[in-house]
Amino acid sequence: MSADTVHKFNNKQSFNDFINNNEYVVIFFTATWCGPSKMISPIFTKLSEEHLEVKFVKIDIDELEEISQTYDTRTLPTLKFLHSSAVVDEFIGTNLNELFNKVRNFSDQTSANK
Repeated sequence: MSADTVHKFNNKQSFNDFINNNEYVVIFFTATWCGPSKMISPIFTKLSEEHLEVKFVKIDIDELEEISQTYDTRTLPTLKFLHSSAVVDEFIGTNLNELFNKVRNFSDQTSANK
């Protein structure tokens, strides 16, 4: 697999269309200048390759500030877990065990709801 499992957008409309057309989405809010986000980024990509039933999105808050404001992102790195376009969970920081557990639990929900 390649990094193509992580989706990126250059405008709010294409992002919104994607969110509205996918039931389970994890959004990773990041910035190029944020050291902790740089640390999480390759792990986020690896998780996207392991959990194909979930869509993974990366948003640079400096490029798409309006989206980060919509999701009330104040700290980096932040991940928002969406089910049917609604935020159902959140991860802030760099605790890798917590990140792995949240993604695994979220991914498990996709199977339980089928």
